Amino acid sequence: MTRPIARRRRLAAFAVAAAAALPAAACNGGTQSGEIKIGFITANTGPVAFAGQTFGNGTQLAIDQLNREGYLGGGRKIKLVRKEGAESPARAVEQAKQLAGDQGVVGAICCILSPVAGAVKPITTAAKLPLDIYGATDLGLEDPPYVVRTATLPQDANKSLAQKVAQQAKPASVAYAVTQDNSGWVSQLKSFQQGFAGTAVRDLGTVNTLAAQTDFSGAAGQLMAKNPEAIVIAALQQSSISLIKALRSRGYKGLIVSAETIGSPGAFKAAGRTLADVPFPVYFFSGKASAQGQKFAQTYKAKYGTDPDDYAAQGYMAAYMMATAVKDSGKDVTRESVAKALSDIKKLDGTIYGTVQFQQGQLHAPSSIVHITWTADGRQTEWAPSGPAAS
Repeated sequence: MTRPIARRRRLAAFAVAAAAALPAAACNGGTQSGEIKIGFITANTGPVAFAGQTFGNGTQLAIDQLNREGYLGGGRKIKLVRKEGAESPARAVEQAKQLAGDQGVVGAICCILSPVAGAVKPITTAAKLPLDIYGATDLGLEDPPYVVRTATLPQDANKSLAQKVAQQAKPASVAYAVTQDNSGWVSQLKSFQQGFAGTAVRDLGTVNTLAAQTDFSGAAGQLMAKNPEAIVIAALQQSSISLIKALRSRGYKGLIVSAETIGSPGAFKAAGRTLADVPFPVYFFSGKASAQGQKFAQTYKAKYGTDPDDYAAQGYMAAYMMATAVKDSGKDVTRESVAKALSDIKKLDGTIYGTVQFQQGQLHAPSSIVHITWTADGRQTEWAPSGPAAS
């Protein structure tokens, strides 16, 4: 009698242990309970680490907040599977392959630079792993149902800033600098040029730079030789900072216009007051944010000690949309259900940008564009032209 009883007890104990393990097993399949795994290819090192860190801060903050609030329901939480890609196409591809090979990962967030997004996209698409691109700006990267983009495209914002500069600062002429071997920045250059097109501002031409370039004294000299009243820089973050420094050190007194890339706290830490009065466009500015955006800004500052920049907002939005897709997938969360839910989203209310629209997998939030600048003491404020040309 003792042996059958002992055997039954062992079987009962095994059944209890197996039941306890079900949530973990369910998480591997992305089903009804436990952790839902989302891949996250980060850029805490490499050429755009300043931006990568704030992208990562915003993404992690969103996940922590949504998990704390029980956003998914049913006791489920999202777990970020972080992979350091350093914004190197080759390294990011290897990390994407690892995520694609883990069938428990039902979605991925990636990519600040367009060449990196272009390299990762075929890997995730082949694995039917839905990808949310949160930073790369080259046109046409979105390709639903497996590739969506929550990056607020800077092209529209750049164009609106150029139009404001032409109408209010009224420079007689403009010259451009661009990172020519990055298709995203070439696209951004064109958007600035489109903003100035048809105005009285004369185009004096473009000076090309390279992504790997570190010495910008020659480029600064070429730009100043054109004698422009305004210079527009469409370049990587460190390139923009270095070129602005080079121009100011050579005594350039005209208006310098840049893209959102100089908006991170890390950029100001690196460049200081050199960035003062250089206008750039953003889609998120805490001083004019929606109610949800204000909440995000307060939480971000409490955790990280600085106001969130545009990149932190893009990271937050990418995580929020991916979580929304997981939630909309129902009880059985798979790559296929998340991909469908992502491509089905046409409008989201109550986001940190307010109400946003999605067209063919691309987020649009034109009403949230703000033109801002750094002050000499490191604050961000709305930009207004100053000086004789603006009067």
